[in-house]
Amino acid sequence: MLLTYIREAFHNLYAAKQRTLLALIGISVGIGAVIALISIGVIWGEEMMREYSQLNPNVLNISKSWKDKNKHTYISLEDAMLLPKHTNTIAEVVPVIDEYGNFLFNNQSGSANLLGVMKSYKDFNKLHLKEGRFISDLDHNQNYVVIGSMVLEEELAFNTFKGKLIGSNIKINNRTYTIIGILEQTSFSWEAQYSIIMPLSTAQRYLNKNHISSIIARMKPQVDYSIAIEEVKQYFMKRKNMIVRAWAEKKWLEYIEKQTEMQTLLLGLISSISLLVGGVGIMNVMLTSVIERKREIGILRAIGARKRDIRRQFLAEAIIISLIGGIIGSGLGILSSYIVCWFNEWQFFVSGVAIWLGVGISSLVGIFFGFYPAYKAAKLNPITALRSD
Repeated sequence: MLLTYIREAFHNLYAAKQRTLLALIGISVGIGAVIALISIGVIWGEEMMREYSQLNPNVLNISKSWKDKNKHTYISLEDAMLLPKHTNTIAEVVPVIDEYGNFLFNNQSGSANLLGVMKSYKDFNKLHLKEGRFISDLDHNQNYVVIGSMVLEEELAFNTFKGKLIGSNIKINNRTYTIIGILEQTSFSWEAQYSIIMPLSTAQRYLNKNHISSIIARMKPQVDYSIAIEEVKQYFMKRKNMIVRAWAEKKWLEYIEKQTEMQTLLLGLISSISLLVGGVGIMNVMLTSVIERKREIGILRAIGARKRDIRRQFLAEAIIISLIGGIIGSGLGILSSYIVCWFNEWQFFVSGVAIWLGVGISSLVGIFFGFYPAYKAAKLNPITALRSD
């Protein structure tokens, strides 16, 4: 009987080619939209996690909080260096001086963020050098600088320079410095990429900034970042009655993961509107088919067909339209997500969720939107159906 239902369903759908084609277009576009947007959401989430997973999850960033209204309190170099000795969760720290300044290079002026750091800043932020070397412990009070990749890219003074950058001189706040390194461009560590970096001791001496802007702290292994944050806050409160702000890069990773899941869900909900439209299209086609085939239904009932046979026949037609639409829609959705990945240079993969959605949703749509027309066809009075033109 199942084969009979399927054979008759294909015959009836082929007989109404135009209506069947319109229904297929509607359901294919709907399912394609759902699969494309959910696939793009999943791929985008994986891309974001791959990008931000290069961050160091054991790192805390510490700075004075805006809630601390005392203008006379600040983080000193001594405060920063003593932090590992007075806490059980912090293993190592890198003090950072952050200032904004003007520079003169290649007879052209510009402005950039200035960072005073120690040698370990490079490893903490997983920086790589395109040319030259980074700041070392031997560069105490030396006028050496490392140029961030985005400074080179966006500042006209560097864009028009044709010579060799390593070993060239640059004036920062009217003092001459030698360029010893150039950072390789990355998709993270934005602070370093947009900065001109110099030794911490040099920044203290020539930038007129004795206090520390922020601290990058590495936690000990297997330490919960919430415990470390609380301990750091207590350290500065006891030492200087100062409120500090501390945040973990691991917390940022968790936030990114949660946001990508939420955005994927929202994309799926938005795209489901088009799927609803496609389902209504199937229902409309099947209801029209019931009206046009009243006499056929009456004859089938007269020769012994039961109500459930009529219901199954029309339900089979709706499911077949949905399944074919699901296959076409899955192809369209996967192709669309591939095109988006190609344009954005993302790593493309076929999401298993998308495949199951293509098969599962199309079947559910066929059953849900095909049930009412099938039920209505089965409820027709045989005598009334036979009398219809």
